[in-house]
Amino acid sequence: MKAAVMRGAKEIRTETVPDPVLEPHGVIIKVKACGICGSDLHVYKRDEQGTIFGHEFSGDVVAVGAQVKGITPGMRVTAVGFKPCGKCFWCARGKGHRCSNMALLGYQFPGAMAEYVHIPFAAIGRTVFPLPDELTYEEAASVEPLSISYFSVNRAQPKPDESVAVLGLGVIGLYAVQVLKSFGVARILAGGRRDARLRAATECGADEVIDAAVQDAAAAVMDATGEMGVNTVVECAGVQATFDQAVTMARGGGKIMLVGIFEQPLTWDPMAVIAKNISLIGCLGGNFPAAIELLRSRKVSAKPLITHRFTLDQAAEAFRTQLQDPDAIKVMFTMD
Repeated sequence: MKAAVMRGAKEIRTETVPDPVLEPHGVIIKVKACGICGSDLHVYKRDEQGTIFGHEFSGDVVAVGAQVKGITPGMRVTAVGFKPCGKCFWCARGKGHRCSNMALLGYQFPGAMAEYVHIPFAAIGRTVFPLPDELTYEEAASVEPLSISYFSVNRAQPKPDESVAVLGLGVIGLYAVQVLKSFGVARILAGGRRDARLRAATECGADEVIDAAVQDAAAAVMDATGEMGVNTVVECAGVQATFDQAVTMARGGGKIMLVGIFEQPLTWDPMAVIAKNISLIGCLGGNFPAAIELLRSRKVSAKPLITHRFTLDQAAEAFRTQLQDPDAIKVMFTMD
């Protein structure tokens, strides 16, 4: 089969690789759409060999393992891919989905930037999720990042009369804006860079959009809230500057949701957090059923975020575009 294979720092090649082998607890899916994730770009910058990315995807089930129940060929699905280690506390108790040392799809084993992908631990409603007829394959390939945004916002439990700031307007941040809107949050402030993403933030429902390239985001939020700050900050950028801004703009007793992936350790003064009784809340998780329902009900839309489409033969160009093009938000592979 054809696949996009990493062959060094910022080097992706389209190659012919062996077809996946079906395992008893697995399914094989013919991929119809697959997005490039920001997490992929972190690895793309390093000197990796042989990685096939792809964990934001959708497609059709074409083969089902002998031990799999409730999944049949022809089903339109999206999925979570992981391999339990079989040795940890949870695996020993038959709960491989909680494995402490699991291998992840698109990193430790081949992902969906290929014609076919194997999901080794297939359980309907737990790792494999049927798609409603209303969802296109591209929308379904957006379920994974949206699920992260939903999980993070829901963890904050925002109230309708509160104000919330979203820092970082990549895909996760832009979906966070939409999820906050679906929760009925009264005032959503969004800070980020790049004109395309600022425009998308407005389209996604942000009440006020701050161009962090020319404005001090913290000062702008404080000014907009009468120096009170916001109830919650959803930090999606994962850099020192936005973390510091989040601490400044969170009001007393507020929350900072740590969603972004930090490539570098933080240097920070805990006293600034202690003095304001701020809660720092780590966010690592997703909710596929909730994300699917948000897309099905049209409370959230993937359309403003999908900006570029490529075939597998254009894999190298697709990654360059996602990393370098200022107009790129979500780059998507589409397959016949």
